[in-house]
Amino acid sequence: MFSPRFRFACGDQQGVALPLALLVLVLLTSLTLAFLALSSTEPTIAANLKGGEVALALAEAGIERGVWGIGNPTAAAGLATPLPNPVPAPYNGQQLVALGSRAYTIAVTAGPGPDDRILNAHGYVLREGVAVPAQPGDLAPSDIAAHRWVRLQVTAGGPNNGTVGGPGTPNNMRLPGALTVAGTVQLSGNSTIDGNDQANGTPNSCAKKGGVTIRDKTTLSNNTEVDNTITLSGSASAAGTPAQQELGYTDFAPFTFDATQLAALRALAQAQGTYIKPTSNAEFNLSVVNGLMFIDTVNGQSLGTPLDPSRLANVKITGADNSGWLIVMGSIKIDGNVTYNGFVYAHNDLSYKGTGTGGIFGGVLTGNVIDSVATVVDTDASGNSKIYFDCNKIANGGGALTQTVQDGLNRVIVTITPGSWREVSN
Repeated sequence: MFSPRFRFACGDQQGVALPLALLVLVLLTSLTLAFLALSSTEPTIAANLKGGEVALALAEAGIERGVWGIGNPTAAAGLATPLPNPVPAPYNGQQLVALGSRAYTIAVTAGPGPDDRILNAHGYVLREGVAVPAQPGDLAPSDIAAHRWVRLQVTAGGPNNGTVGGPGTPNNMRLPGALTVAGTVQLSGNSTIDGNDQANGTPNSCAKKGGVTIRDKTTLSNNTEVDNTITLSGSASAAGTPAQQELGYTDFAPFTFDATQLAALRALAQAQGTYIKPTSNAEFNLSVVNGLMFIDTVNGQSLGTPLDPSRLANVKITGADNSGWLIVMGSIKIDGNVTYNGFVYAHNDLSYKGTGTGGIFGGVLTGNVIDSVATVVDTDASGNSKIYFDCNKIANGGGALTQTVQDGLNRVIVTITPGSWREVSN
C-alpha cells in the first residue's frame, strides 16, 4: 500500500494554474503575432490580385480595340485592309494607350491564312505617381505594379468579303446586276429587268451589269438537284451585260448573305433602323419606311435543320414610295404601285406584280432557301414591274441611309478562331 505522504503528493493540485496560464498566454501571443503578420501582408496580396485583374482587363480592352480596328477599315481610327506594312499606331504595339494611370498596347500581325490576324495585347497597371509614357519601352520594371499579356487569333472578312452588308455595301459592290435569284425566274406581262440603266433610257455612272442572274441548280429537300430556268413571256424583257446568265454554286455564292452577315444586319437594324418580328407566318401588309428595315423570321427563330418553312416571314406590299434597304427573312409579295430606291433582299422568294409608274431602282436579291418541287416560280415579275440596276442607290439606300448605318454596313465581320485565346506568361 502507498504511504499517506505519497498519496498526498499525488493528489496535490496546488501550483498547476500558473504554468497552464503561462502556456495559454504563450500560445495566444504566438497566434496574435501570426495574425498580425498575416494581416500586414493581406492588403499587399489583395492589391496584387486586384492589380493583376485590372491588368488583364486592360489587355482584353486592347484586344477589343484590335478587333474594332480590323472590323472598321473605313473608319478614321480603323485598320486598313489588307494589313499595311508597316502597321500604323496604335496597332503596332509601340503605343501605350493611356487610361488614367493604366495603359494597354495592341499589336496586330498577319496570321497563317490571308484573312487571319494575330492580336497581342499587354495591360499595365503603374505604381502610384508614375505617369504613362508614350511607348512601352519607356517603362522601367520598377514602374509597373501589374502586367498581363493576352494573345488571340481572328479571321477578318472571308466569304463575300465578310462585310455586314455583303453584296451591296459601298466598297463591296458584289451584286452581278439588277435581279439576282438563287432559283428559277419567270418574267411576264410588261415587266422589265435592266442592268444597264437606272431607268429606261437613262444612263447612270455605274458599270453595266447583268439583267437577270440565276443559280443554275437548286437542291431539293430530298437532296436531288433540279435545273433552274429563266422564262420570258408576253412583252417581258431583260437587258444587261449580259441580259441573262446562269452561275454555278461556287460562282453564285459570293452574291449571297451568310448566317453571320444576316445576324449582323439584324443587330444593325435593331440598333439603327426598323426591326419587325412577326408572330406567325401568315401574310401581313408591310408599311414600308425609309432607311434600313429588317423583317425577321417568326418570333425571331432559327429556320433549323432541316429548314422549317413555317418560320419564314410572309410580307405583302401594296403601295410605297420609299428608299433604303429592305431585308425580309422570308418571302416578299409586291402587288401594286410601289417605288423603292435601294436594295431589296428576300431570304426565300419574291413575287412582283407592279402597276402604275413604280419600280425598284437599285438591286434585288433572293435566297431561295426552301424549295420542295422543281416547278416553284421563285421570282415572278409580271404586270408592269420594273427593276433597274443602280449601284449608287444600293450603296446609299437611295440617300435614306444614315452615315451610322452605312458605316455599319461597311463593317468587316471579325470571327474569333476557336481555342486561340490564351494568356501568355510574362
